[in-house]
Amino acid sequence: MDHIRRVVVGFGANLGDRHQNIADALEALRADPDIHVTEQSPVYETEPEGGPEQGMYLNGAVLLLTAIEAADLLLRLQGIEAALGRTRDVKNGPRTIDLDILWIEGESIQTESLTVPHPRLGVRAFMLRPLLDVAEDARDSASGLVFSELPLAKVKLSRS
Repeated sequence: MDHIRRVVVGFGANLGDRHQNIADALEALRADPDIHVTEQSPVYETEPEGGPEQGMYLNGAVLLLTAIEAADLLLRLQGIEAALGRTRDVKNGPRTIDLDILWIEGESIQTESLTVPHPRLGVRAFMLRPLLDVAEDARDSASGLVFSELPLAKVKLSRS
C-alpha cells in the first residue's frame, strides 16, 4: 500500500493507571513517523464484555492517517502494547492497554491475525461510539454498511 488512508484504532485499559496507560500508548503512536494522529474521541468508562470478572475499562479511539500496510500497523500496535506491559494470558482478560484496528477506509481484510472492520464493531458500543466520534462517515467497504446506521450507534456512553 503506498497511499495514505484513514484508519481508526480503538484503545482500552482496565489495569494500573488507566489514564496514564492510554496517554503513553497514544504518545507512542504520535511518535511513529509513519503515523499522523488527526483526531481523538472522548474517553469513556465502560463495563467489561466477555472474559473473566474484571474492573471497568476506559475506551476510546483515534483517527490516523497512514500509508502503513495493515499487517505492519498491527505489529506496531502490538509492540506498543508489549512495551506497556500487555500480556495475553487470559482471553478477553484485563489489560494495561489494548489497541485494535477497528476500521481502514476502503479496505476489508480477513486473515488469520487480522479482520477489518473489527468483527465485533457492530455489537460493542465501546468500539462503535468512539469510531463514530472520529469518523462519522465510516462504512464497511465490502458490504457498504454505514456504521452510523447500526442500532448501537445511538447508545450513549459515560465519559471518563
